Amino acid sequence: MLSKTIILSGIIALFSTVYISAQDSNTVNKFYNNFLSSNNYDTLNSGKLKNSNYISLNKAIILGLQNNPRLKSKNLEISAFQAAALQAGLYPNPEVGVELENFLGSGYFNGFNASENTFLITQDFVLGGRLKNAEKLQLINSNIARWELEKERLNLISGIRKSFTIISSFQHQNNLNKKLLQISRDFLKNLERRIKAGKVSPAESSRASLITTSLEIQIQNTKMQLSSEMTRLKALLGKPNLEFSSVENICNLKYNIPQLDELTALIIQSPTLAQFKTETKRFKAAVELERSKVIPDLSVSFGLRRISETRDNVLVFGVSLPLPLFNNNRGNIQKAIIRKNQTEYNFSSSLNQTKAKLNSLYNNIKAYDGMLKKLEEESIPKAKNAFKIISEGNLVGRFTVLDVLDAQRSLFELESQYVSAVAEYNRNIIDLEELTLTNFNFEFKARTLNNE
Repeated sequence: MLSKTIILSGIIALFSTVYISAQDSNTVNKFYNNFLSSNNYDTLNSGKLKNSNYISLNKAIILGLQNNPRLKSKNLEISAFQAAALQAGLYPNPEVGVELENFLGSGYFNGFNASENTFLITQDFVLGGRLKNAEKLQLINSNIARWELEKERLNLISGIRKSFTIISSFQHQNNLNKKLLQISRDFLKNLERRIKAGKVSPAESSRASLITTSLEIQIQNTKMQLSSEMTRLKALLGKPNLEFSSVENICNLKYNIPQLDELTALIIQSPTLAQFKTETKRFKAAVELERSKVIPDLSVSFGLRRISETRDNVLVFGVSLPLPLFNNNRGNIQKAIIRKNQTEYNFSSSLNQTKAKLNSLYNNIKAYDGMLKKLEEESIPKAKNAFKIISEGNLVGRFTVLDVLDAQRSLFELESQYVSAVAEYNRNIIDLEELTLTNFNFEFKARTLNNE
């Protein structure tokens, strides 16, 4: 586990340190270093999975970072912008030209004796710092691409964690269904013995078998859903042929959640909002580039002319400069300024959307937290107790088979609801951690959601 943690930390450090600023890199690395150290999951099942053919979360994240095709594509996008920056900073190539004058005419000029031959080298000099500004713009574009890579990486890791949560819930639901199925079968066998003894009607057996059939169908559906989710996880990892039958159960019920105002102060460090700093720099650079285009390029020519009539050689020198009388690039400058101003509104819009998402996630977590507490402390214990009393009472004739089946159905529904609620609770936690770049197992230990 330690070696995998070191490998994963190295991969994350490579992405973050090379591709984003030092301050932002420290924020991201702190989040994932804390996350990697979190191995104290309170799982739905009391112990680790005994199946040797299972995959841990750390191993899955390593595989995803190494093999996910979308990450590789985003990485190549950075290289493309860096190549564009290299190209943008290059001077234009010089031009070589040859001119022949006063030849193959009439009279005195019917041959080459009076011709003038000129060999010219022409170089355009880019003025106004346009090359530097163009290179700067492409480098900023590469930084934007790095933020896109960072967001994709965070989204990938969150996606893997969510997939683990879903698979864990399916696995637990499947185990729960099998347990209830065994209880139903045992009850059905006991019922058949009582039917043979003439104590109950044969019709009661048909009613009891409905529960058994329903559970068998539920088990089959859960297996199909589990298989589909495992296929999706393999696609996230970039390993469609990877073989595993179970995953590490990462469902946790003991997250330390800060108050909403503290979370609101943290969302500014999310990559989506932090990227706007770079976006602003990009549009400022675009304005500078368009303004530098107002200054025209200087064209300088130098060469040698051969005068055939006198057999003399002379030097030729020329300078040309376009006059910006009609086109001074005013429209493009205005467009760049408008784009720069748009960034402020886009940031405000994104900030509002992020706050709305934060509020929604926070309320969802509070709702699921209350639901889980009520299910765990009240509903499920009462349902288990009721099922036990009714099952035992049925043996002595105090309750009918229909009462037993109804109690079993109620218990089954509550336990299934509990498993689904745990999965949704953890999925919302994962989204909230990604949004705020905060690991709630390590930050804000003094306060939990239940103590607000």
